[in-house]
Amino acid sequence: MKNALMKIDDDPNLSEDDRKVLVRCLRRLEPMEQYIFNTAHMKKIYGDVLVERFFSSLDCNMA
Repeated sequence: MKNALMKIDDDPNLSEDDRKVLVRCLRRLEPMEQYIFNTAHMKKIYGDVLVERFFSSLDCNMA
């Protein structure tokens, strides 16, 4: 999680609003050991680009 937060902080292409959304999402996941993502729902809410950045910050592959 710390690495993901550092990647988001270092990303010069993120707007402040996008950065806030990504940090908020990551902070919610911090205490959890596992989490199942509903990527279709996330894309509906946040859009494709933001969801892709979220998963790339976690070093995950999107299904």
